[in-house]
Amino acid sequence: MCGIAGINRKDKNMIKDMVKMLYHRGPDMEGVYIDENVSLGHTRLSILDLSENGKQPMRNEDGSLYVVFNGEIFNYHQLKDELVSKGHTFTSNTDTEVLIHGYEEYGKDLPVKLNGQFAFCLYDKKQNLFFLARDRMGILPLFYYISDDFFVFASELKGIFSASIPKQINKTAFMNYFRFRAISAPASIIENVFKLEPAHCMVYDLTLKKILEKKRYWSFPQQQEKQNIRSLINDIRDMIRRSVEQRIAADVPVGAFLSGGVDSSIVVSVFSQLRKGLKTFSVRFEDQDFDEGKFAEQIARKMGTEHHEVFLKDEDVPGIIPVLVESYDEPMADPSCLPTYFLSRFAREHVTVCISGDGGDELLGGYNRYQYFSIAKKLNAMPNALKWACKKVFCFLGLFLKKFEIERIIEILSVEKMEDLKLYERLVEKIDRKDLSAILKEKVFFNDTTENFVKRKGLISLQHYDILHYLEGDILVKVDRAAMAVNLETRPPLLDHNFVQMCLSIQDNLKIKGNCGKWILKKAFEHILPKEIIRRRKKGFGIPIQKYLDQPLKPFVDKYVLNYEGHDLFDNSYIRKMQNDNSKDTARLFWTIMMFNMWYDRWMLDKKIDVKI
Repeated sequence: MCGIAGINRKDKNMIKDMVKMLYHRGPDMEGVYIDENVSLGHTRLSILDLSENGKQPMRNEDGSLYVVFNGEIFNYHQLKDELVSKGHTFTSNTDTEVLIHGYEEYGKDLPVKLNGQFAFCLYDKKQNLFFLARDRMGILPLFYYISDDFFVFASELKGIFSASIPKQINKTAFMNYFRFRAISAPASIIENVFKLEPAHCMVYDLTLKKILEKKRYWSFPQQQEKQNIRSLINDIRDMIRRSVEQRIAADVPVGAFLSGGVDSSIVVSVFSQLRKGLKTFSVRFEDQDFDEGKFAEQIARKMGTEHHEVFLKDEDVPGIIPVLVESYDEPMADPSCLPTYFLSRFAREHVTVCISGDGGDELLGGYNRYQYFSIAKKLNAMPNALKWACKKVFCFLGLFLKKFEIERIIEILSVEKMEDLKLYERLVEKIDRKDLSAILKEKVFFNDTTENFVKRKGLISLQHYDILHYLEGDILVKVDRAAMAVNLETRPPLLDHNFVQMCLSIQDNLKIKGNCGKWILKKAFEHILPKEIIRRRKKGFGIPIQKYLDQPLKPFVDKYVLNYEGHDLFDNSYIRKMQNDNSKDTARLFWTIMMFNMWYDRWMLDKKIDVKI
């Protein structure tokens, strides 16, 4: 992958500063292009055609079109053949050049033709415009800032910061960060900075200095279809195999993340059939409640991979936290960022590209919360008197069991009956609303994050919501920033848009049967995977947060949670009071506060993260 940047003015120093901030995304090569009213920059991680032919910004023959591109186009060979047949001439073996000739041939319909993970900007000199596009699932990032006469885009927020924009907190995004641990498109934590949404393209007119058009070029299927199970199983196997085969093509070493869960095990099993000598990577923990290494080892032995493990020790954690704050230049409180970065750094010692199993849970009903939702729905529908009685019982249990899940049940029992998707929104929030209202000094506003969704009965609405919020805003950001921080490219085969389209059209009862999520996927690969892997209940990529906060990260908690003075957004006295409240599971809340305050120090106040351990 790479880093891209651009501005609607001639400013060589500014674009070079932006590229410098994105250097970690592509240390192999960098380039800039300066015109009368634009500046473009690129930093490259070489994956295909490692020669100078792949240098960007790349231009067409007459210099009327320039492109900066981050990502991979997996069907570029087919597109190249099609374009050659139409008279186009290529000078490199890169997928980047397909974008230039593709735009010449198909214009603004180009993204529809692409199968890949991408974010790019084409500078059309003849029409004096920027044409920007982002892949269908939002695998790769694309930020932009817009004011009356200034337009900036970059792969990461730190690139935008280098353009000296005003930095003011977006209050809605700030609230959503605390509710969901991350911020999904189109908002960002900074006012007037946005993320181009997945499956969208945009035209910025350089003459008029405004966005002329922003549109969705691809949509999720809205209808489910009745399918023959045997035929569906064959389709699933074929499509995953084809997707993996496309994503292991590279002119550099390719490996795979292996957690021992169903999705990564399937991807590795297919990969190992296509190529011998596969290197797999997993992270292990000292705490056995979080360690899944034995399952990864089992798959590695069965598939004959060259397996590599790295142990994340408690003593490693304090040194990683400041690196996370540097890498995640927008607040991110998903604790699994920590092992994801640690694993990526380890894998980069052996390979340049890693494929992953991301996406399977959203597409095929793998999350436990899809099953919890049916319980929450029944609780929410109970008569008020019964809800009141149940709430008393769970409040009593909460005195002895300091569990976040109990707090979620109590909150659901406290609200009036609501439609499914709004109830699901409550279920997936990570912080208790009462706690959030208490720690924030300003009046709290909870915006409706479900308002732009087509609300339908069943699992499909929940999946759509998760794909556009949790997958795009959290999971894919987590992996992209962690991997790019160490110059590692990641590719998720299960997020091929053709596979996504097929999965979302499958009937709900083939995704979840009884207590078994991803039933049809497991059925398709039960002949390959061990029964222990197939029958395992879903387990997230978690870490022992409370243990870390109490022990190796205690100095961070003291400085960035209990005694932080960098801003006046929180009621610190209430936060300190919560520390001694044994009825509360404060680990998630304190982690979220800690990561925000460290982010604020680094990216709003430009201060170094400095904690004495």
